[in-house]
Amino acid sequence: MAAKKAMEYFIINRRSKKVLQASGTENGSVVEQAELNKSDAQIWICTEVKGVVKFVNKQSGKVLDVMTSGTENGSWVQVWDDVEGDSQEWKLEAARTYKKIVNIKAGKVLDVVDMSDEDGAVIQIWEDVSGENQQWKLSPVTPQVSKKPAAKATTAKTAVKAAQTAKTPAKKSAAKTTTVKKK
Repeated sequence: MAAKKAMEYFIINRRSKKVLQASGTENGSVVEQAELNKSDAQIWICTEVKGVVKFVNKQSGKVLDVMTSGTENGSWVQVWDDVEGDSQEWKLEAARTYKKIVNIKAGKVLDVVDMSDEDGAVIQIWEDVSGENQQWKLSPVTPQVSKKPAAKATTAKTAVKAAQTAKTPAKKSAAKTTTVKKK
């Protein structure tokens, strides 16, 4: 079965309002939270195959993974080469308007260490306690579209219309003036 279309997201924590970020590009680089800066380290490419989700970090090209295939509360999350292991597979569960991101192997959810609001706080897996630090919003990355060409075209059209409009009343005024002089 083919993968569903890959989408790029910022993954935003409900409690801290910070995004998931790979701290580096090497295998074993921890995943942390940080203020949104729209860098490639904060963009995650999400693909789904047969109900299983993988998140690939745009900067490193590596997948979201649980260190040493851990299953215990407090196991840190990292980026690693895709080895098609179940420690790299996730499922999304609804949590109001947010999602819980559940590791397939451990059955535990992505969680911010100590419910921290600080930049650099490490991401771990933890049993689901329905905490806001365990809820995430997948916010699509929208491409930056330049509006300048469209604005220039609109400005040019507006200028032509304004010039035509300006000429029309002037002719009418001239005609009235001529009529007044003839009397």
